[in-house]
Amino acid sequence: MEQTTLTIRIPKNVETILEERARADGKDVQTFVEEMVKTQLLRPTLDEILAPLRKDFAESGMTEDESDALVESERQAMWEEKYGKRK
Repeated sequence: MEQTTLTIRIPKNVETILEERARADGKDVQTFVEEMVKTQLLRPTLDEILAPLRKDFAESGMTEDESDALVESERQAMWEEKYGKRK
């Protein structure tokens, strides 16, 4: 796999944290940072995670007020299931 070198500037305190975390993980700083960058880049974004939910909501025809009411109703039901009905 072709690789490239990237140079970044970081504050000294961040370097110290990187060194500590890499050491705690049993890795050198370079390997630790490479793995951290790969993990972050391969993780889906919040928009990607929410896309199917947003699509389903749009297709449902439900208004935002109806959605809010449904969420509140379910939240209340969960609270009552855990703590009992309010008097």
